[in-house]
Amino acid sequence: MKSSIALLATGLAVAAIAAGGSSAAGGGPATILLGGKGVISPSGKIRYLALTTGRQTIVSVVKVRGGQASRWRLIKGYFGVPIIAVDGTTDGVSRDGRTLVLATPTGGRRTEFALIATKTLRLRRLTLPGSWSFDAISPDATALFLIEYSGTGSNASYRVRAYDLAARRLLPTPVVDRTIGEKLMRGQAVTRATTSDGRWAYTLYARANHEPFVHALDTVRRKAFCIDLPIDSRKAEQMELRLRLRAGRTLEVRSGQDTVAAVDTRTFVVHRR
Repeated sequence: MKSSIALLATGLAVAAIAAGGSSAAGGGPATILLGGKGVISPSGKIRYLALTTGRQTIVSVVKVRGGQASRWRLIKGYFGVPIIAVDGTTDGVSRDGRTLVLATPTGGRRTEFALIATKTLRLRRLTLPGSWSFDAISPDATALFLIEYSGTGSNASYRVRAYDLAARRLLPTPVVDRTIGEKLMRGQAVTRATTSDGRWAYTLYARANHEPFVHALDTVRRKAFCIDLPIDSRKAEQMELRLRLRAGRTLEVRSGQDTVAAVDTRTFVVHRR
């Protein structure tokens, strides 16, 4: 049985299935990845895959070099690796490499997350009422950042919430940019860049009839900042933008091979190129 599942995990690793709910027009793609590229560990040596068998999920630990499935476990339920942006960026592993987060699809009456210790594959479940998706995790896995969705279609909005994993409770106050005071956001997560220490997650959001913005999330201090980008373009063009960090001090906004804006990550001042 063990060898059969290991072979199944290795074979399905080349196939990607994205499952998502109805909240995709809100804060992000609201999808999970089954198989495919999975998510890579911070060391770059391990790939984590989630492969559904219907009512169960195979969590497979695969060596990047050689592609061999070294460990696996079955968990009850339909879980996948979180896709956090339209460009297919996946996430879910804490920077210390000790915790893997998987999620169920959004859009239902409740959302479930599987928190897995990467060393032992021990499972801990987190269930929340309503529609949620994974956004980020702090470097030491003490805080989980989730997107809470409300509304549908053109009325869809979302907000970022923090879940204290040590205290096992959802913090009541949304993680917002206190300089603007808005608790609800609108837009579509296009791409993300994360600092090497895992502290800062920069996500570019596209908006119809508005300029794009970068959501800068400090996963250690549990703070967020929204940075409007002086880019006059349609949403379809915004969807092609990408982010690149330079020496940890500059966040470049790129369109193809061109840098169209640069953000000073210390002051959040934006320079148009």
